[in-house]
Amino acid sequence: MEKEGVKFKAGDRVRVKDRPGWPGGYQIAGWEGTVVEVKEDPQGYVVMIADKTGYRMAFPNQELERI
Repeated sequence: MEKEGVKFKAGDRVRVKDRPGWPGGYQIAGWEGTVVEVKEDPQGYVVMIADKTGYRMAFPNQELERI
């Protein structure tokens, strides 16, 4: 059963959404990667491995979209 507020699971492919109005433009908007962890604390955060760099990056789940 899916927990409230959790949109993703490990293995999902995701893309970073844009942040309109971000000073200088949101430079990582459009980056893609694979979810490797859905955090319990803080709840609602997702860790992905970015294709572009291979780095682990954490985002609130509302800042990502499934691809």
